[in-house]
Amino acid sequence: MARRRGVSTSINLGGGVRVRLGTKSSSVSMGGKNGRVTLNSKGRRTTTLRAGGVSVTSASTPVKRKQKQGATSPRPAAPETRSARLGPLVAPRRSIANGWVACDERAIVVHRAGQDDVRIPVVQVTQVWLEGKNLALKAQGHDPLYLQLTTLLTSWDMRFVNAVAKAAGLRPS
Repeated sequence: MARRRGVSTSINLGGGVRVRLGTKSSSVSMGGKNGRVTLNSKGRRTTTLRAGGVSVTSASTPVKRKQKQGATSPRPAAPETRSARLGPLVAPRRSIANGWVACDERAIVVHRAGQDDVRIPVVQVTQVWLEGKNLALKAQGHDPLYLQLTTLLTSWDMRFVNAVAKAAGLRPS
């Protein structure tokens, strides 16, 4: 017995915007051949970037709604951690293994999942540099801290290093 599939209609609105209406969900796509972001009615966001014959796709799963009262959670909740508040960023946040690093006007904040955030005051930073895909930070009286960057473009990482150096009053590398 053949399964009947839902009916889907796609509408091109121009300017790289496309709307897809289906029986179970709908979506809106924006972008062109080098990059596209798709948002669907179930809350999933998919981002696709293409360059030089290589395609990278990342998808976010929607956050589940509150469970019914009395229902048990399938996995234990993550332990509580103290999160450092960020002021206006001097450079965009960079992804590191198991977290992110950011720099505001006062401090560099290192966030790792399940751990308390680490704040390094900008005035204590004596050196900042890139070693391959590792961000290295040296603060007064401390050993260097090496953070493995998981970003795609080294030029963006270098922008972060230069912004941190400028905020700390150091010479950009």
